[in-house]
Amino acid sequence: MDSVIVIGASHAGVACADALRRNGFAGRLSVIDCGTDLPMERPPLSKAFLLADPEVGSADEGGFLLRRASWYQDNDIDLRLGVTVTAIDAAARHVVLPDETLPYDALVLATGATARQLPAAAGLDGVHLLRTPDDAIHLRRVMGTAASAIIIGGGYIGLEAAASLCKAGKNVHVIEAADRLLARVASPQISAFFDALHRDHGVQLHTGTTLAAIDSVDDAFTGVRLADGSTLTADLLLVGIGVQPDMRLAEAAGLACGNGILVGADMQTSHPGIYAIGDVALAGETAPQIHATPIRVESVHNAQDSAARAAAALTDTAPPARQAPWFWSEQFDARLQSAGIVPPAGDDVQQVTRPGKRDGGHSVWSYDAGRLCAVEAVRDTAGYMMGKRCLEAGLSPHPADVANPDFDLKSYLARQ
Repeated sequence: MDSVIVIGASHAGVACADALRRNGFAGRLSVIDCGTDLPMERPPLSKAFLLADPEVGSADEGGFLLRRASWYQDNDIDLRLGVTVTAIDAAARHVVLPDETLPYDALVLATGATARQLPAAAGLDGVHLLRTPDDAIHLRRVMGTAASAIIIGGGYIGLEAAASLCKAGKNVHVIEAADRLLARVASPQISAFFDALHRDHGVQLHTGTTLAAIDSVDDAFTGVRLADGSTLTADLLLVGIGVQPDMRLAEAAGLACGNGILVGADMQTSHPGIYAIGDVALAGETAPQIHATPIRVESVHNAQDSAARAAAALTDTAPPARQAPWFWSEQFDARLQSAGIVPPAGDDVQQVTRPGKRDGGHSVWSYDAGRLCAVEAVRDTAGYMMGKRCLEAGLSPHPADVANPDFDLKSYLARQ
């Protein structure tokens, strides 16, 4: 194999290029991305990045870069920024660029996911998404003149942005259609914790209500009307209602797709020599499941893990050991660390809370039919680590033991 092309230069794409070089691949390695600036970390975009100097452009954001420019040069990586791949010719093994075709022996799709937009809000001034560095840069620049904000969506991105906007002195409303925050991804106990945390900091939460209309004047956002008849006004609107996998190139090339580009355990797609990694990929054989349906995991851990697996397959080296999927979030002064997948509510689902050693720290352990499925910890790194070790070892300590602060989890693990 002489040449590999990676399409997409976010966490997964850059991690794959890194792993290929570390695994000994010495051939031509190209990373192509439509963004014009050096690839940046995504998690800070809704947190520290929003609160940084609004006059600093992404090219100067050394503290937020995935890698500095010299890293790509030192590793002989052909980084092509501001370039859009228009098509993949799988039979001929080349990608089509605006002014040339580029051959490959192996192709890695790290095209990620795109933020969902509300059709009624599309094109209005004052309406923002928060997915890419450009999104964050634009939002950060307008925050200085805004006194108030409305956020649609009470998931992680919406709540992290709400915390950042509140810290910046803005009056913030969060609208969530579900009856609780983080309803799809967190236990009821963790939802309640963050609900109280945001209210304590002055964020105005509207759960269990839907959007009836978006108000505007002269194509500029002015506020929203809710289904309960109430009206909210604000200077800006942030839409945080989730993402959808960017499968456009894959579908046009005839690759098998569903809720993501379908791949095997080695991240290879339905077409030999083409791999998919990160948010866009769905590894049906090994992916976590909800109600027996495989799901995509949108996280930095998944980006790095899937990148390492693709690189291992391409270089005939050993893939990394399996880990429980993990995720983290920071909101105000609280850090959440979670491992596993929280099961949807059901008759066999049980959650127990374990006190942490730090003041205010605790972890929530979720069981489905007696099997440990997830651990979420707030201000409790030790509880998170113990829970993650249990998940990865296939262990399910009894819920009553977990709830008992005198039960020694470390000794329990050592005995197994």
